[in-house]
Amino acid sequence: MRAAPSAHDLIVTRLRAAGCVFAEDEATLLISTAGSLDELDAMVDRRAAGQPLEHVVGWAEFCGLRIAVAPGVFVPRRRTEFLVGQAAALTRAGDVIVDLCCGAGAISTRVPSARTAACATAAAGTKRPL
Repeated sequence: MRAAPSAHDLIVTRLRAAGCVFAEDEATLLISTAGSLDELDAMVDRRAAGQPLEHVVGWAEFCGLRIAVAPGVFVPRRRTEFLVGQAAALTRAGDVIVDLCCGAGAISTRVPSARTAACATAAAGTKRPL
């Protein structure tokens, strides 16, 4: 006799059918993030419809921080973490970092935290709050 599939397995199957390459990891994250079964169903629906995972859960991991993101905000990219490392290495005490078109503000959030004496100013060309 075969056991019934778990909720995790059912979500993985649905995400795979939608083309999610990392369906197992995404299912685990969605399950751990959702506050209720109804919220989980809605999150799986949004992800299966093609919404970026980070928009579905409301955050993206960037340089060890959780950066809030929402639809209409670019998701901070892993490859941008290299830029943060380079900028942090060049930043001296008292420097001002300007992050234009900052999206979620990931760079301006992380570079000063890597160099505590630095100050950052971020600006986005949108009426949405950062």
